[in-house]
Parts: sequence; structure tokens; C-alpha cells
Amino acid sequence: MKYGIVDIGSNTFRLIIAEIKNGSYFVIDGFKENVRLAAGLDENSVLSQEKIDNGIKSLKMLVGYCRLSGCSEIRVTATAALRRAVNRQVFIDKAKEEAQVDVELLSGEEEATYGYVASANSIHLDDYLFMDIGGGSTEIGWVKNRQLQSVVSLPFGSVDLARKFHLEDIPTEEDLQSLREFCHEQYQSIPWIHQAKGLPMVGIGGTIRTIGKIQKRKVDYPLSAIHHYFIQPQELSDIYQDVSQVGFKSRHQINGLSKDRADIFVGACGAVYFLSQEIDSEGLLISREGLREGLLYEKLGYGKEHVAEDPLRFSVENMMNVYQIDSKHSQHVFFLFKKLFEELKPLHQIEEDVEEIIYIASMLHDVGKLLDYKNHHEHTFYIMLNSLLSGIDHKKQLMATLIAGNHTDSKLKIPLQDYLSILTEQEICIVDKLSVLMKLAEGLDRSLSRKVKDILCRIVDPYVIIKTINYDDISLEIAYLRTLEHDFKQAFKKKMIIV
Repeated sequence: MKYGIVDIGSNTFRLIIAEIKNGSYFVIDGFKENVRLAAGLDENSVLSQEKIDNGIKSLKMLVGYCRLSGCSEIRVTATAALRRAVNRQVFIDKAKEEAQVDVELLSGEEEATYGYVASANSIHLDDYLFMDIGGGSTEIGWVKNRQLQSVVSLPFGSVDLARKFHLEDIPTEEDLQSLREFCHEQYQSIPWIHQAKGLPMVGIGGTIRTIGKIQKRKVDYPLSAIHHYFIQPQELSDIYQDVSQVGFKSRHQINGLSKDRADIFVGACGAVYFLSQEIDSEGLLISREGLREGLLYEKLGYGKEHVAEDPLRFSVENMMNVYQIDSKHSQHVFFLFKKLFEELKPLHQIEEDVEEIIYIASMLHDVGKLLDYKNHHEHTFYIMLNSLLSGIDHKKQLMATLIAGNHTDSKLKIPLQDYLSILTEQEICIVDKLSVLMKLAEGLDRSLSRKVKDILCRIVDPYVIIKTINYDDISLEIAYLRTLEHDFKQAFKKKMIIV
């Protein structure tokens, strides 16, 4: 089935469409429309007719697109702007009449809870504080042992802060100081805030993704992924200082900051920075997943009471289903890869914990076959590098991607120098060694039949003897493994013998 989700935000209306099949999902489309609904609220919290009409027009467009795309179910939710509007029922009734949809008005606590669901299912942290600052509210939640402890919805967002403290253009020092004092008072009103002292922050929503984009452009970061991008406290401070010292036109020149956000960004960025200071956070981890993804995870059965136990395994298994990977072969390659790694420890001398890297590379090494078998190792590299792999940092994802991309006897043709800012020389050496073991593991099941049940390795200078335990003809495996003798000798300075 195709499942459409429309989020009526205070600043932006957003849509995602997901294909759900056999318990797996794949987001196939998305769209956003900058409506600025919160800007239509007057001092009495009455939403202007102009904003109602514009909002309904945008909603009809998004819902209509869902129907044209074949969605059998559409869920529409609304957040802070409609929560605050005293005439919200006018909008809800009009949506029912003109777009034939029921608008579900979420409370602040419900909105925050979906932020928890999104982050817990896609980031493997046990303890953290999450924050989602929207156009008209800010949701904050405290997570301990991967369980939601408390949430709060604060009655301000990026649009409110820009208006209240005159931050659309060049702010005065007095306005910036007032912003700081206001945020401090708001955060101090949260009774449990200091329980999160020293924890990492997980950032959700457009404002925080924008912070990540700005930092990535500043350092010329080589990966496109924003999910799981980590920002150091000093980097967050520098970004806030940069944007708060210039006016609206100059902000347009900041790489990563979109023009439709430039006038409301200073206050929102400041709110994030001041919260990180309030709890003395070790840094800001960005989540690409937010309210819409939280709703999607709930649909899949991973709601508040049942988040994924292991986000990485959940993510990998989902990719395997979507890309129709032979799971029995991948599982067997994982077993053989781990066995080679353990048996040859005196040879490779890798002390780092690389089990997650081995797991990802083993399970997803054939993902490129769905595009085309020829050069599928290169397709695998591209897909793995540009997919959202939950619960893993960018360094490990890149290392696993390079290893999986090197699983055949064909050389992976990529400019490795592009990624030197992420990987150290030692990590590149680990990738080189594990790539050879990956080739061997894949080669030991070259016929996809799992005939090689186990292996035993002996190191007898100048040889490494790999004994296969099998109960059937493995001539195809032996023939293939002989093509890897040169790679093995280059990596480990010893001659490989397969028996």
C-alpha cells in the first residue's frame, strides 16, 4: 500500500509518501510548501482569512497529489499554529469540505512523543535530550535507557522568536540579550531539565537540519547525509554568532541557509544553542527523521510503546526487504566474515570494534544487484553511501560501504581522496584489510548454496592455510578464491592456500 502523511506545520506544510509492503517501507516521494501559517495569527490568536485560504489551497494540492500517486490511506496532522488559533475549527471544517480529509490536531505532548518515536527508531543512543523547534512551538523530551521519560511543548517557535525580539534583520545587542534571557527562563521552567545535564542533544526539524547544512558546507563535508551528522558545541556557537551578527540580505549568502528561512533563523538557532548551554551538552546529533517519520513508524508497529530494539538491525533488514536481497546468503557471508576475522586476528591485528561494520557490509553487499548485476559492486557503493542507515555514525557507514563495494574481484573505481577528511590513515588500512576478508567470505559462498559450513585458519609462515569444512562439491568457490590470491598477499604479505 501507499501511505501519505501531510504535516500542517506552523511554518511549512510537508508531505511524504511511503510504500509499505510485508512489514518494510520505502519513502518514494516528498514535498514541502512554505505557508507561514503562524504568521497569520494576530494578538488575539485569530488566524487570518488569507492564511486560512492559502493553507487550504496548499493542503488540497498535497492531498490531491497523494490521491494521484495512489495512496490508499492519507493521514493529516496539524501542530502549533492551529493549536493556538481560536478559529481553528474554521480551517478544520474547510479542509473536510474542500479536501475531503480529517485534520488531526495534535497536542504539544503528542507532537513531542512522535519526535521520540522518530529518534528512538533511527538513532542508537540510550540517553539523550531531543529538541524540535518549529514555527510556532518547541518540543523537548528526555530519553533514558531508550525509554521516554518526560516531554514538554513550549509555546514559542522560530516565527514567534523572530517577531518578539526583532530578529528578521540585523538584531541589536539588547534584542539578542533578551532572547538569551527568555530562553533561559523557558528552559528553567522545565522541572526535569537538569536530569539531562551533559547528555547529547538530538535535533529534529527544519531549523536543526539547516544548522547541519551550514556546518557541512563550512567544512566542505564530502557526504550528502544529514542524518546522524554530529556538531560540536563550539561549531554550534560559531554558527549562532555568524548568523546573529548580520542582516537579512547577508544571511542569504550563507551557504546552507535557504532564503525562505533567513528571516526566522536567528532566534531558532539561538534557542538551540542556549539549550545546549543550559544542559552543558556534549554536542548536537542531527536526526533527519521527525514528526512525519514518527507517524510512519507508528503505522509499521513501532510506536511509543514498542520502538525498535536495535535501530541499525531494523534499518538493515528493511533495506534487505526493499532491495530483495538474498537474506540466507547474506547471513552466511556474515558468519564467514566474522569467522575469518576471528581466526586471522594475529594476521590483521585490528583491535577496534568493527562488528557493526562487518555486519552492514555482509548484509548489504549485494544491494546493487537490483539495478544491474554488471558492476553491481559500484551500484552497492552508491546505494549504501546515500541511504539512511539508522543507528550508525557516518564514519562506520562509509567504512562498511567501501568494504561492501570491494566485495568482488573487480576494483571499485572511486576517488578515495574525497573521503580522507572523514577517515584516518589507520581507518583506511582497516578498510583495506577487511575488504579482502569480505571478498573471501563472499567467495566462500560464491555458488549461493552455503556448501562451506565452516572454516579453520592456520598461519604457518609464509602461508595462511584456510581449511573449508564442506560436504559437497565446492569447485566453484575454490576456483573463485584462487583469483583473490594476489589481493590477499598484497594485504597480509603471506600466500593464501585454500584446502
